[in-house]
Amino acid sequence: MTANAKKNLLKAVLGRESVKLALRPLLRWRRMLEPEEGFSIVLGVPWDLRHLLGVNLRFMSRTNLTDLRRVHLVFDRRARPGMNELEAEARRQFPHLPLAFDHYPAAAGRLVEAVNVSTFYNSMNCATALPAVTTRYAVMHDFDLYPLVPNYFQAIVTRMREDGLRFCGIQRTHFDGLTDEDDIIGTWCLGVDVEWLREKYRPIDIFHKVERVRGQWVTLDPFSSIQRRTPERGLAQPLDSSAFCHVGNLCASYMRYRSGQRVRFAWKLHYLWYLEAISGQDRLLAITVAMDSAQDGVLRIDGGFEEDFGGVDPTCANVLRGELTTMDGFLYGRCRAHVAQYVDAFERFLSRAQSQAGVP
Repeated sequence: MTANAKKNLLKAVLGRESVKLALRPLLRWRRMLEPEEGFSIVLGVPWDLRHLLGVNLRFMSRTNLTDLRRVHLVFDRRARPGMNELEAEARRQFPHLPLAFDHYPAAAGRLVEAVNVSTFYNSMNCATALPAVTTRYAVMHDFDLYPLVPNYFQAIVTRMREDGLRFCGIQRTHFDGLTDEDDIIGTWCLGVDVEWLREKYRPIDIFHKVERVRGQWVTLDPFSSIQRRTPERGLAQPLDSSAFCHVGNLCASYMRYRSGQRVRFAWKLHYLWYLEAISGQDRLLAITVAMDSAQDGVLRIDGGFEEDFGGVDPTCANVLRGELTTMDGFLYGRCRAHVAQYVDAFERFLSRAQSQAGVP
């Protein structure tokens, strides 16, 4: 690491730790005295993507939730207009789900919103929900992750119960240079022994940290530092990455898309439009027509929106096809015709874009 890189890292760490120091007295939880039977799910809801809440709940509701006690949903903002209406709509759409809603407390929320960094939102979501969890086991579930097998949650909780694990998930994380050797389970799908956690650690301890791993400074996600000190962790085999679809960069792509900025991973917009279609804003046929009508690598929709796909590898269409076909099959029992046409048009569009860009 260069001297300048070390200096920048030090600044980032000092800033992060200063925020955590300010948050520490604002966050509290009590020891869990009599855990309820069953398990809980913790789902942070990005305010900017709140219109997609029903999509995640729809996928969740297709899994085996026999032992589910409660779904703890945390809006990643302080109380504001619109939250009560969103809660009412979710309860109307999913009356069979045991939903519990929360939002950030005033002082801590004001600080996290001012910092406006994704890892602080992630940590704060968990720190807000976990004090309200009444079961020993809870699964931290990402908003942009969609289960594709019925036993998705049950497999994690069952492994924890049978083997006495404190942490359990489906994938190890490789973030910032971590490897399988480090055996750190990804936070996007993480079962936690909440009773043990609340007895042994403080809320601030679950926040992200920078630590030395195998001689290198590594940025660790929420819970990862505690995982390193906890040997009772493992994967919920035989489940693997085919058990879910995880649409990374969804929130960032949406924000840039809505503001008219260039989207870094442009093809993630096709996931966004598919998810919005499930939520009731179905424009897939119109976007399909726009892709087939495009004379160059620029997709033009929404009365002025333009995005250049000239640098997108055509193989991205294969990934999109596989995941949307599986997602649609999980929800509807088959891949619907207009979804298949949407993916077919995307493949044709990318092939033309690459050809016109002069790529052999």
